[in-house]
Amino acid sequence: MKAATVFALRVLVLTLVLIIVFMIAINLAGMAQAPSTPAAQAQPAASLLRPLLAYTFLVSLVSAGIIQNSRWRGLKLIAALVFTFYGLMTFISQIESIAYLRAKMPPGLIKNLFVTGAVVAVLFVPLAVLIMGKIRGPEQPHAERVLTMKSQAARFGILAIVYVALYYLFGYYVAWQNPELRLYYSGTTELKSLYQGMRSTVTGTPWMLPFQFGRGLLWALFAYPVVRMLNTRRIETAGIIAALFGVWSFALLMPNPLMPASVAYSHFWETLWSDLLLGAIAGWVLAVDARPTARG
Repeated sequence: MKAATVFALRVLVLTLVLIIVFMIAINLAGMAQAPSTPAAQAQPAASLLRPLLAYTFLVSLVSAGIIQNSRWRGLKLIAALVFTFYGLMTFISQIESIAYLRAKMPPGLIKNLFVTGAVVAVLFVPLAVLIMGKIRGPEQPHAERVLTMKSQAARFGILAIVYVALYYLFGYYVAWQNPELRLYYSGTTELKSLYQGMRSTVTGTPWMLPFQFGRGLLWALFAYPVVRMLNTRRIETAGIIAALFGVWSFALLMPNPLMPASVAYSHFWETLWSDLLLGAIAGWVLAVDARPTARG
């Protein structure tokens, strides 16, 4: 009971810290003065509070769970989490924004988003490690099966293929069913079949499939350090990576400067379920047959 109370208090502190860090990052990156779209200017400030609290609380909860179950400590833990958090929170999503939304972005916005994400990761992760009490101490021993480079490459390749399949299946059967979303991206509400849509993608933008395969490799790459650091059973690792992948979708519930609310909500449900499933698969596939030691 005491341990659960201490953990809950730490999550609340992390939530407050993350909100402050976001405010600092937005100002350092120049986001507060950056040009925005008319849709963003029409959003009242009060509409941001509830989704911001939900988002920062969930990110803090997942962060706390990872750090508490990590066998790594100090700078090694901080460096690994900065890499993972920046990759998942900012890099992997913004390279897709460049691919799909570049023409809709105000000048300088994409640069500001990359800078904001970097500042958040660099400031928040060390504070989170400190608050969770993992800044010092010996690394816990961990029994694991050493995998060959060929085996690791095969796992990454499988996960990239799984990602591409989930991306297009959930994209079509969840997001693309919204006529407003179809109009936003294609200029028409016509609903073609999945086969027609994929054929159009392959013939019209042949670079898109390799691009998404590369993003699938990045999802696996950013997950890998967390899988390695966790002192958990394989099924627990799968659950943690699922939460780690899915939590970033909640940013879509905040007022979005690039797309209408209906489009953002459709993307939220699309990415939430696909990323949770991808994370569970990635955690299971990447986790070696580890035997967790006593946790401390």
